[in-house]
Amino acid sequence: MDDKYRPRTFEELASDPVPVSLINEPLPPENVRALPVAKAHSLHAVLCDALTSRAAVRELYVQVRRTVQVLSKCLELPELE
Repeated sequence: MDDKYRPRTFEELASDPVPVSLINEPLPPENVRALPVAKAHSLHAVLCDALTSRAAVRELYVQVRRTVQVLSKCLELPELE
């Protein structure tokens, strides 16, 4: 295990004026790369995403309403009184 990935004591920090850490190491590790810049979506893609999201929200609303109806009927059962 490399020493730069563990916390250092105050004495270690005082003896090393510029300690190497994940934040200030000169090059990133080999398994790290920059993400590409997101490109603007077309109007068609934005509208399709909005329709999909609206459909998902509507389905969630319908399922919650059905759950409320089932739970209210369960509360009306004579065994629960």
